[in-house]
Amino acid sequence: MKVKVSLFNSTTNDLCIVIDQLRATTTITLALNNFNTVIPVNDIKKALKLKDDDTLLAGELDLNTIEGFDLTNSPQQIKENHADKLVLLTTNGTRVLENVKNRDENIKVLVGSMLNAQSVAEKALDMADDEIEIIMAGRRQSFNIEDALAAGIIVDEITRQAKELNTDITLDESAQASLILSEDHKRAKNLIYESWGGSKLRKLGLEEDVKICMKINESTNVGIYEEDKIRLL
Repeated sequence: MKVKVSLFNSTTNDLCIVIDQLRATTTITLALNNFNTVIPVNDIKKALKLKDDDTLLAGELDLNTIEGFDLTNSPQQIKENHADKLVLLTTNGTRVLENVKNRDENIKVLVGSMLNAQSVAEKALDMADDEIEIIMAGRRQSFNIEDALAAGIIVDEITRQAKELNTDITLDESAQASLILSEDHKRAKNLIYESWGGSKLRKLGLEEDVKICMKINESTNVGIYEEDKIRLL
């Protein structure tokens, strides 16, 4: 089994795990407790058209709230609301989900984060044929520390579980680098706290969001993105 880590774009035709640690994929993972489906979109007008009595709109653009939406992209807010559907629009994460599906609609797409690392690794190993690609959303298609740490924690879980299953795996250089980062995840989590994204959220009074996003293996939810919506596996 090949395991690789990429930024923003996918190259695999097999299975990928999309990560936007602060905050989209953490929020989606938690949303699957209270919503039957999450619909990622990248157009405000499209989102507004999907609004109905049992659908909530959530999102942000550059951490700014969106007029006409019910909620932001806050995992804390999402935990406190429920409906049949959640329509979600974010600066980075939902764009990557759309980007992956536009390139290959047959690719298997899972939603990953530190919050569900163990469970998403287990599902990926079970569902992939011969390759798992972890895609970091980054910030404006550039590297960020939080997605790299989340990728490393998931790579660590894949490596550990593959060993238990007697499955041979090969890590590309990016996967190896993210794995090394995850070995000192306590220090790395401090880097997240002080990162551009972490600092920005804290200045907006959203420190609780950052704390939620730094939790590891506290959810067994794994979302799969197919037919333009995310549902619980």
